[in-house]
Amino acid sequence: MTNVMIKVGDESAESYIGALKHVDPSLNILEWPNYGNPDEIDVAMVWKLPHGELRKFPNLKLVISMAAGVDHVLSDPHYPKDIPLVRVTDPHMARSMAHWFIMNILQLHRETAYYNSLRLKKIWASDKAFDTDSICVGIMGLGYLGVHLATMLLNIGLRVQGWSRTSKKLEGIRSFTGDDGLAEMLKTTNYLACLLPDTPATKGILDRSLFEKMPKGSFLLNAGRGNQLVEKDLTMALDNGQIKGAALDVFIEEPLPQNHPFWNDHRIIITPHHAAEVFMPSAANAFVENIERVRSGQPLKGLVNQKVGY
Repeated sequence: MTNVMIKVGDESAESYIGALKHVDPSLNILEWPNYGNPDEIDVAMVWKLPHGELRKFPNLKLVISMAAGVDHVLSDPHYPKDIPLVRVTDPHMARSMAHWFIMNILQLHRETAYYNSLRLKKIWASDKAFDTDSICVGIMGLGYLGVHLATMLLNIGLRVQGWSRTSKKLEGIRSFTGDDGLAEMLKTTNYLACLLPDTPATKGILDRSLFEKMPKGSFLLNAGRGNQLVEKDLTMALDNGQIKGAALDVFIEEPLPQNHPFWNDHRIIITPHHAAEVFMPSAANAFVENIERVRSGQPLKGLVNQKVGY
């Protein structure tokens, strides 16, 4: 029997436990902080666990992040570095994230906000042709989610290119790496999709200098991390026309403060950090698969390289 400690932010873990036990009834799942004897815990499934807690489990074999991001774990100065850490690799989550980008790319391209404003005035707009062939999506971050996004964009007929830490070989997708590669990709990217992990190197990466490398009148879509966007630089780029519109799912401060200027900026589509939530009926299979893999000594899926932070 495997003993699992679970902590899901400020939520009750009851529904998560039910979904996990539906997949593997043999699991003994204990919700933090009532996990009993720490010596008996084999696996920790966590989201926003207080720092210092993981070192209390001397026989821990695996830590599972209950989300795609792992910065909430790696930011713990007491994290036991010899314990493998995995993130969610759930096809349902990946499709959901891709749907968010596709939905907003098409909304921005087809000027949905403008037509909605005309509807409020009961104005029937004149005909307009939308040149979908002009769209070139550049994806910053070609990890598990980024590759799913790239594939789905290709499947709806859009041009796609991507930038990542290491070069990727993906059919139909131009791949770039390094600072020079990013600059080269941005030259022909008019819809920039950010799916980067949270690392020191990615903080503030979406700034004025980056926007200026894109064609004038481009669009920004960010579902990576809020701190990757320099918000004042986006406003400046929108004002001078370098960026024509944006879709944002993540912000430096969440919930977005009521006095934040983004609320009243019609050029920005805002969603409340829900581009790809964990859907437990599907994610439970991925979680349990890694628990089974650590039991049998098989390679783990979604294993995090702790040196680079993702």
